Amino acid sequence: MKGWISLPGIREHADRTLAEQMLGLNDALAEAEGRTVLDLGAAECAISKEFAKAGATRVFAIESLHEHLEVARRYCADTPQVEMQQGYLQDWIPAHDPPEVFDIVLCLGIAHKIHDPSIVLRFACRSARDLVLFRAPAHAWNGNVTAKHGRTGVTRQTVHVPTVMADEGFALERHIPGARGEGVEYWRRK
Repeated sequence: MKGWISLPGIREHADRTLAEQMLGLNDALAEAEGRTVLDLGAAECAISKEFAKAGATRVFAIESLHEHLEVARRYCADTPQVEMQQGYLQDWIPAHDPPEVFDIVLCLGIAHKIHDPSIVLRFACRSARDLVLFRAPAHAWNGNVTAKHGRTGVTRQTVHVPTVMADEGFALERHIPGARGEGVEYWRRK
């Protein structure tokens, strides 16, 4: 199965490189030491591992695809700070509300994969003590994110990210351009 992030020696063929996925995250890595991290939609947990290597004491990664987690377990075998759980966020979030709180929450390229992106955004905010990192797909970014897929009988939702984040008590600190026209937004709790 083709993966999301190529990992030399483990999964060569993938949509992205780790270097591409890390663009815009260096400032957050500099804050990781001694902190906890939640990675929503973690794919092969390569970004999770980078936060652990930067000194995060715990990285809790949630991923829906069993195949990605099989690769992640191999890739992160030497990184006990990375904990993984399989779960489809649309269903996992309601079952884990109220959420556990983490210092940093990664919401990178995942919100648009749920039929109502606000569910993931609001959960990320409620889960974050301090910082939410958000990345939207390049083709969709104008402040609005529209769901890529819908469920049968459910309309794909569009959300205005700045409105949701402000409603949840977060202010945009900075936007850092990334690969393929994407960018990472740093949302800090007010």
